[in-house]
Amino acid sequence: MAELESEMGDGSTPDITPLTAEDGRRLPLSAFTVLAGGDVFESGRGQPPADGPRRARAWFQAKVELKAHGAPAALLQRVEGDMVRQLAGNLPLIGRMEAARPLEVDLIPPGQPLARYGYPRSVSPRAAGLFWVQPEWARARIALRQDLLEREPHLVFHELAHAIQGLAFTEEENALIYRTLQRTYRVRSRMDEVFALYSEREFVPSVTAHDLRAPGVYGMARQRWNEEHVFTRFVRLLYFPYKPLAGPGVSRAGQGASFFG
Repeated sequence: MAELESEMGDGSTPDITPLTAEDGRRLPLSAFTVLAGGDVFESGRGQPPADGPRRARAWFQAKVELKAHGAPAALLQRVEGDMVRQLAGNLPLIGRMEAARPLEVDLIPPGQPLARYGYPRSVSPRAAGLFWVQPEWARARIALRQDLLEREPHLVFHELAHAIQGLAFTEEENALIYRTLQRTYRVRSRMDEVFALYSEREFVPSVTAHDLRAPGVYGMARQRWNEEHVFTRFVRLLYFPYKPLAGPGVSRAGQGASFFG
């Protein structure tokens, strides 16, 4: 089986719209301190933001256009619930998505090619979903295959992670991600997938044997994932700034954990 390095068969990546540096300063994300090499401190509160679910749902209702294409109501509720859950733990992240380009989400019927709904023709036929954006589009877009939503609980989290990276991080913040991952994963399309794969793990911690055998970077990153990775610490702090830090703990932070632990 040929390796699948990203959802795109030709390795192309979306023409993202990074968050402006001004919005980045206005809504700082402490998680990037991990990648920048600064000190990292655990939250003293240890509680999720009380207003997080309401703010995340308000973002969804204001900024996301969900196109059912015949999908049952239960799938629509699942997509909304997963997206709200992914953002609800971090108010500055919600604020960034509020400031970013809006989203259109298409629930693709079984057996239909994504290109029929306006996505690039080069998308891999094996792709379960896709985040894509072009400069002339008023909205960034996410495609999710209806039949695979039933079987892949991580799918919404994976594709929304791509949207977060493409729309809610500044150019400098994305450069920090690539600097961290480049030695191991080298190509931007793979590094983008690694961020999405580490993101999905925060919301769906169980990994099946099928997931671990996935081709290319998908199986590789899932097999390599470790609680002590610097990148795990970054991703957990991004979504859950109120949780204890991932990894060996503050007492060992000075020992210099590497990307591979």
